[in-house]
Amino acid sequence: MTRYTLPELPYDYAALEPHYSARLLELHHDKHHAAYVTGANATLEKLAQARDQGDFAAINQLQKSLAFHLRGTCCTRCSGAT
Repeated sequence: MTRYTLPELPYDYAALEPHYSARLLELHHDKHHAAYVTGANATLEKLAQARDQGDFAAINQLQKSLAFHLRGTCCTRCSGAT
């Protein structure tokens, strides 16, 4: 099954200071974007189960949920599956 991962940032957390604090960048990347990746992976598992069971109503909703989670990963280049 496809799994998404959160890549390391290609720069140090402090690289954007003083315009963006290192702590804020760390939280944004390690918590916020990590949550999107975790959500995408969890949704993929549920989507596989729904497809196996032929639960078309769940498939429709889960596809929307997956799109939501994948959109949240795009600004840190996390949308590449491994």
